[in-house]
Amino acid sequence: MYKKYLYLTLFISIVFLPAIAHSQSTYKNIPLPLNINSVNEEFSGMTLYAGRVYLEPQYGSHKETKLDGDFFIYSLLADSIGRVINGKDTSLTAYRTVRVKNLNQLPDSVKTYYEGFEAISIVNNTAYLSIETNDTYDYCFLLKGKLDTLQNTITIDPLHFATLKRPLRVNNAGFESVTWLPKEKKLLAYYEYNGMPGGGKGYLIDTSFNKKPLLIKVPFLYFRITDITATQDDKIYGINYFWNGDYDAYLNNDQLKNQEENIKTSIPDLGDNISQNPDYLKKKSTSYGRIMMLNNRKDKNWKQVTSAFPAPKNNWEGITLYRDGALIITDANRSSKQLTTFGYVKF
Repeated sequence: MYKKYLYLTLFISIVFLPAIAHSQSTYKNIPLPLNINSVNEEFSGMTLYAGRVYLEPQYGSHKETKLDGDFFIYSLLADSIGRVINGKDTSLTAYRTVRVKNLNQLPDSVKTYYEGFEAISIVNNTAYLSIETNDTYDYCFLLKGKLDTLQNTITIDPLHFATLKRPLRVNNAGFESVTWLPKEKKLLAYYEYNGMPGGGKGYLIDTSFNKKPLLIKVPFLYFRITDITATQDDKIYGINYFWNGDYDAYLNNDQLKNQEENIKTSIPDLGDNISQNPDYLKKKSTSYGRIMMLNNRKDKNWKQVTSAFPAPKNNWEGITLYRDGALIITDANRSSKQLTTFGYVKF
């Protein structure tokens, strides 16, 4: 009887996505405005600032023009999101378009290996945006620009940016996670892969960009960290995500091999599936997402905040804290096999 109930629950979570309870976490889908809900948006970052939620598409509006064409991000009124969560509205309708200016003035050292934007954080009307590069290149970049909320623009400073060296090369891994630490008054950037035996690496970054980013340790964690956000007391929350097809890059490399037995015990959500099928994580249909937390950047162990939330077809890449939980958003990779999904997880 229990197995029948479990299978039914999994079926509902995959197909319908309305409001799914997982022990102490609850997921609710929030339909985006029609003009920005297509798979072509490829949302890769998100932040909450001054009552608005800013959504960052990986390639702006025109992937083919890279950094030399128009680039737009979007903002939503946070209160309107709350109305959908409360059931007063069924979807979001209004949004603002924010033009990102001066990207074409960046030097060739930034533009040559550009592979899109991956994270956004806004502090004191200054937006910080991380650029992922081709994973054959050793460096990623963090830009900054002045946010003008009246003109709905971000004007990038093309001469001052931070250079972040990859700790090692992993397929399609960059510094996808950037957030502001209010107590330390520094930006924090985490590398996407943190499966090295002694844990991963990140950077503590001064907002002036006049000082060299400080290399710091990140606790060991299986799978990817695709975005992070922080509380006023520097508690860090991050999306921990496993995408089907990640197995060789993240679990069968120079750092990790044959980790199934360890994963069964360290991630109970996956224990039964791996026990029933030792190749479960190798299947192209397997995806897994959850939210993890550190008490501060010096914490030595990640804690699981939510049980698994809907992962199939949802490549979760953006997070920001909201109310008693977090808003999360997906990068659909311009693929009809995926979804552009915006949701709220209460925890």
